[in-house]
Amino acid sequence: MIKQYKKQYVSVGFILLLWLLFCHQGLFSAAQVWWTNDIFNHGFFIIPASIYLIYLRRARLIAVEKNISLLPLIVIFPSCFLYIVGVAGDIQLFMHTATFVLLPALIWLAIGHKAARVIVFPLLFMLFSIPVGEQLIPYLQEIAADGAVALLRVTGIPLYRNGLYLEIPQGRFLVAEACSGVSFFIASIVIGVLYTYLNLQSRKRQIFFVLLSFLFPVAANIVRIYGIILIAYYTNMEHAAGADHLIYGWFFFAFVIVCLLGIGELIRDKVGTDESAQMTTSAGHWSIHQLKVLSISLLLVSFSLWSTFIQSALGNLKPNDFDQETIGLEQCFQHDINLTPSFNNPDKTNKAMFEVEGACTAVLYEAWFSGIDNELVTDLHKPYTQQRWSLLNSEISSLSLLGKQLQVRTITSPTGSNVNYASWYEINDRLFTSKLEAKLYQTWLVLLGVPSSGKLVILGVDSKSNFSGALHTLEMAATKNSLKTTYSIE
Repeated sequence: MIKQYKKQYVSVGFILLLWLLFCHQGLFSAAQVWWTNDIFNHGFFIIPASIYLIYLRRARLIAVEKNISLLPLIVIFPSCFLYIVGVAGDIQLFMHTATFVLLPALIWLAIGHKAARVIVFPLLFMLFSIPVGEQLIPYLQEIAADGAVALLRVTGIPLYRNGLYLEIPQGRFLVAEACSGVSFFIASIVIGVLYTYLNLQSRKRQIFFVLLSFLFPVAANIVRIYGIILIAYYTNMEHAAGADHLIYGWFFFAFVIVCLLGIGELIRDKVGTDESAQMTTSAGHWSIHQLKVLSISLLLVSFSLWSTFIQSALGNLKPNDFDQETIGLEQCFQHDINLTPSFNNPDKTNKAMFEVEGACTAVLYEAWFSGIDNELVTDLHKPYTQQRWSLLNSEISSLSLLGKQLQVRTITSPTGSNVNYASWYEINDRLFTSKLEAKLYQTWLVLLGVPSSGKLVILGVDSKSNFSGALHTLEMAATKNSLKTTYSIE
């Protein structure tokens, strides 16, 4: 078989090698995320598992006719461009998505529609390699807190809730990011989808088990948090505090996975098909058109050269000068709203308090980023310290600043102090309230060879004061300075 289709295997291997060379940066970046972030440790096993699943379907794959198809270009070309945009803007999500969408698309291109249909699940399963899902953490935190509070009140446990802080007479608990259960949520989905493919044939059972894989970990995490607080309540904080709840959590999640698979075993189809019994000596024809292979290769090589050029150009860019005209706002010192935001390696920072309608209740933080060894738009910047503040709820209000809509959120401290805050970006005297828009604008500047330096601004206002009044103060200062949106306080 190998000798018969030697040219075909060589052609496919060459295309996959070009994929590896083109996407090496995205692949290496994804591997770093898999290694350093516990949420995505499963990423190392997705591609090997997909290869094994393809191996299980080898009988039908060999028997079906295979021929190179150009239809996947409708996926390949946009993915290559998305990767280039990701490189230019250092948008890892774009690079990771393009990398792991390109791989199954190139396999589809090499073997054609009929053969790709045989292994469609293993090809789609590769998409689980994309390290995405951290955006769900705030929502899972709130769901977990809501569910735990409901169970505690049903069982008569005295409780006071302030945002994500849950306080019982024996002590206070915080439903932190680690308590959101996002890693278990993602792992459960991966395991559930894989189990569904391997063991369930009925469409109704497949849909039921996939939905169960989504809902079961969320419900289990609520029960886990409830159980931890319950143990702490009845043992006067002797147990389920400190590292204990982490240990309990791991054992509990392992038990939940076993329960999930147990439910799967109860509903699984008892009669399965033995793929090895379907092995046949006849093989479908596999045609490879060398001109098409050459065209695809030239496409990947062209995008690879473009990517290399962009990375070289990025190294030659010089940042904008940060010594620009600033707007002077009279600073006050009567009250300090200490959000303590965390900026990842900024070039310059500034903090100041200013008055809102006669009261010193607003704080402004600014951080400048040149793009050299730092990044303006990234989730690594935290608007407040999570040791002192937590999000009160997921509700977001919208206010206008210089014609742009700001998203205003409310955070709370264990002492009950509430602060409303909003953040935005300023790049080349343009204001952006959307991370995506700011990142795409930076990427466009890089593609034009223009410096994309900018700053991140965070405004915090005591919840007892008028947030709109603080924005009005900034707008008035900007208007007096030809609508410059630089709010440094001297």
